[in-house]
Amino acid sequence: MAMKRLVISLCLSVVLSVIVVIPSFTAYAEDFTVKTPVTRGHLKQINEYFSTQDITYSDGTILERNTIKGPPKPPSGQLRETVSLPEPMPEMGINTLTVPAFTWVFGCSAVSASMIAGYYDRNGFPNIYTGPTDNGMIPLTEDSSWGTWTDSAGDLYPNNPLVASHQGLDGRGTFGSIDDYWVSYLSNRSDPYIGNWEEHTWGDAIGDFMKTSQSAYGNVDGSTSFYLNNSATPLSCDAMKSSGIADEDGTYGRRLFYEARGYKVTDCYTQLTDNKRHGGFSFAQYKAEIDAGRPVLLNLQGHTVAGVGYDDSSRTVYIHDTWDNSDHTMPWGGKYAGMALWGVSIVNIQDSALTLPDLSGYWSSVSKTGQKGIYTVSATFTTTNTGTVDADNVMVNFYFSGELIKTYTYGTITAGSSQATTIQFTTKVNPKGKTLIAAIDPSNAIKESDESNNTASVTIP
Repeated sequence: MAMKRLVISLCLSVVLSVIVVIPSFTAYAEDFTVKTPVTRGHLKQINEYFSTQDITYSDGTILERNTIKGPPKPPSGQLRETVSLPEPMPEMGINTLTVPAFTWVFGCSAVSASMIAGYYDRNGFPNIYTGPTDNGMIPLTEDSSWGTWTDSAGDLYPNNPLVASHQGLDGRGTFGSIDDYWVSYLSNRSDPYIGNWEEHTWGDAIGDFMKTSQSAYGNVDGSTSFYLNNSATPLSCDAMKSSGIADEDGTYGRRLFYEARGYKVTDCYTQLTDNKRHGGFSFAQYKAEIDAGRPVLLNLQGHTVAGVGYDDSSRTVYIHDTWDNSDHTMPWGGKYAGMALWGVSIVNIQDSALTLPDLSGYWSSVSKTGQKGIYTVSATFTTTNTGTVDADNVMVNFYFSGELIKTYTYGTITAGSSQATTIQFTTKVNPKGKTLIAAIDPSNAIKESDESNNTASVTIP
């Protein structure tokens, strides 16, 4: 994996300057299967924290790659009034959500995404954060036990394991996000792990999946990239995947994070807001998300914030801005800290009670042949996933007379499906009447809702 990302990193600067070949894809009503990419435009540096680049297709359709590198501290001279988050008052057109407020580390987009993920962790999705702090529930602000750290430039940052993992943080004994990817804010040097050590395995930090601060994906330290249609049309995560751009997209990375934590993603898309394109994501849609109990990731021209509420009468949006642990406001379609609202990143997850793989198995056949000290046993075992989430890398251990004789690993058992495997072995002991056991090991799967039915036995005839 490390070599693959090194190659991506070395090639990126060349790719950005030439015609890009991107597989066709479908985004909602758009049919990318009949379109071909023509050119990639010049990189437009809108301001020091925001750049955008167009990909034009043969029919005139345009996709944008937007790179957000919001600063660790608010831009100087910008007024940011702190407000008290009002209680929900539907009769007054006011609704708010109690969402964690984290401060900047690793990148504003990852921090804002972690606030939303932390909200879900505290509201029915407990597998989002599973560290030792606060008995496995993410706190509403950075926990004091997480401490701070200083990078090579002498800049001080808070630790936050949901944003970016770090050796020594939450008892971690190996390198994590900060160790592998971070040099200093806006550094465009290759990530420290490249050519030096094996990259860590992703799992508990959302910034990893979003490719935040990863040079292998063209993101300088502190930045994250998002693709959008250059129109009012949403760009779905499925369209990103079929187009070949999913690996670079922060929204798709949010989807991967939730799936890695064992949850099923429903809505997943990016979209320009209606102040950028008529018919784009609207204030009414934003309110509907909040009313459904879902904070919204808002991308500005140079920063990412978490939308946590609204006041309908003044079209006001309540936000957490990553620069402190307080509540702030911005007008829908307006600016915050001098940066205009640009687009949204929507990733919604299904109720946790409905999103766990449920694995069970049964012996569908067993037979033996042979005599006089050489016997062959052949048996077929079927594993079923009756849950609503795919289970990856499920292992089954097979035992005969109490001894492990074989381990078989399935690739993926999709939700609602079954897969069978046949084992065959020889023994010098007459196997008649002895027990053959299959034990499903879901440790490599996303998660298991019920481990009580993971063992099945059969008597050899």
